Amino acid sequence: MMALPPKPMFDIFTGTEAEAVERAKKAIGDREWAKPILADVDANGGLVGTNMDKFFELRFGHALETAGVSPRYEVAGEGESTLDFGLISKGKPWLVELMRLNDTQAAKSATIELEEDGMTFIKRVLASGGDDPRQSQEGETLKTIQRICQKFENNGKAHKFPMPEGGYHTLLVDMRNHLNGGDVYDRIHIALATENCPEPAFRFYWDKQPITGVFDRRTKMKGAAEARARLHFLGFVNDREYQEGRFGSKIDFIGNPHLFETSELMNAAIATWPLQPVRLINNLP
Repeated sequence: MMALPPKPMFDIFTGTEAEAVERAKKAIGDREWAKPILADVDANGGLVGTNMDKFFELRFGHALETAGVSPRYEVAGEGESTLDFGLISKGKPWLVELMRLNDTQAAKSATIELEEDGMTFIKRVLASGGDDPRQSQEGETLKTIQRICQKFENNGKAHKFPMPEGGYHTLLVDMRNHLNGGDVYDRIHIALATENCPEPAFRFYWDKQPITGVFDRRTKMKGAAEARARLHFLGFVNDREYQEGRFGSKIDFIGNPHLFETSELMNAAIATWPLQPVRLINNLP
C-alpha cells in the first residue's frame, strides 16, 4: 500500500524571509557573534526551512546592529545552560532568549486539503467543541504556555535565565505558528490570564476554568514558578514582511507584574530596550 504524502504545513520558509536572511548575512556576516550562527546554517543545508530557528536569531542580531548595539552570542545562563544573546542598551544589561514555535501535532492534524474548481486549498480548522479538544484555540494556547514554561526548568532545576541582578531578561517568541500569529488577546492569555482579557467574547476557558498564563500564580506547569521569578518581559514576534529596520515594531511585550512594583518601573525598564519604539500591552491605556 502506497504511503500517503504528508499534509502541507503552514510553517513555510518564504522567498521574502530568504531575502531578509541574505541581507542580514551581507550586513553582519563578519561579526564575531554571527559566525557560529552562519556556520550552523552552512552545516545544515544553508538557505532552507529547517534552519528557520537560526534565521530568527540572525535577523534579531541584525536588528540590534542596525540599532547600534553589538550583542554577544551564547552567553552563560543558569547552571550549564546558555542564552542566545547578551547586550548592553542605554546602560542596562539585557539577556535575551529566542524561541520559535513549531506547528503542534494538533495543528497538523487539523490541517485539511480542499478541492474546488480543480484547485487544491489548504485549510486549518481549530474550533472549540470538536471531537479532539486539543484541536482548538484553547488547546493551542495551553500548549504554547507549556512550551514557554518548559524553557525555565530542566530535571527539576531552574534553567536558562538566572535570578535578576540589575539587568533585564526577555524571551522573544516567534508566534507565526500560533493561531496564524495570534492577536493581543492571545498574548494576554499566554502571559497573564483569561480574566485580563478586556473583551469577554474573546476569553478562553478549558474544562470551564479560566486559562492562566506564564505570569499567573495559579499556573503550576513545570517552569512556571521559575519564569515568574526570573523573566521580566515576554515578547511576542509576528513578522511576515521582514522589512529592513522593522523587527522591533513586530514585537508586542507583556511585563511580569511580579518583578515590577509599579507601572512606572515597568515603563522605565522597557524604555532601555534597544529596538524602539515598543508596544507594552499591559501598560496600554
